[in-house]
Amino acid sequence: MQHIIKTENLKKSFFVKIGKIEVLKGINLEIKKGDFGIIFGPSGCGKSTLLHTLIGLEEPTEGKVYFEGKDLYSLDEDERADLREKKIGMLYQQPTWITSLRVLENVAFPLILQGYSFEKASPLALSALAQVGMERWKDFFPQELSAGQQQRIGLARAVVSNPDLLIADEPTGNLDEKSGEELLKLLKWQNQVFRRTILMVTHDLRYLSYGDVLYQMLDGKIIKVYRE
Repeated sequence: MQHIIKTENLKKSFFVKIGKIEVLKGINLEIKKGDFGIIFGPSGCGKSTLLHTLIGLEEPTEGKVYFEGKDLYSLDEDERADLREKKIGMLYQQPTWITSLRVLENVAFPLILQGYSFEKASPLALSALAQVGMERWKDFFPQELSAGQQQRIGLARAVVSNPDLLIADEPTGNLDEKSGEELLKLLKWQNQVFRRTILMVTHDLRYLSYGDVLYQMLDGKIIKVYRE
């Protein structure tokens, strides 16, 4: 099976006044096409740093990251940004909105950045909202809605450009248990129906059952991989 992301001996260190802090300590992993992968572990173990390194936001100190077979850090910053724009959808713990735009316009915005007119982007945005059951709220402003509704709209925005990879960084962190379960079911549906590759980071063990491959992190290392 083709991998979307592959790393080789990935290391990341930061230099501060007290000296060198090693955050990633030789990570080797493969995210295969169609996976629902979950990286889990305690706060401070390096999950978010790993995620940022995998998508071209944080250059490693050592090692390689390959995205669809391409050496990610052989690209310059603009090329990596272009790759993220076209091939990676992002769902964060706290969605960021353009507050002057309504829901439909916010969801369409990634397509506008790619050169679509609003007339062409609008039906695609409406379809993405329908996938998460939020099309009725298209004319609201996102900040008028609940945290759970906003995360569902965030998911619509993340998938509107049909990305090869969907990244979810602690997406349930600000949600109650019911809203968190609803969001994970929508993510699983995206994975199963659209065969969308998903990589999620979480410290909440309640959601591990949704993944088909689990990466357990501790102290900057992946200590165990569980695959169905």
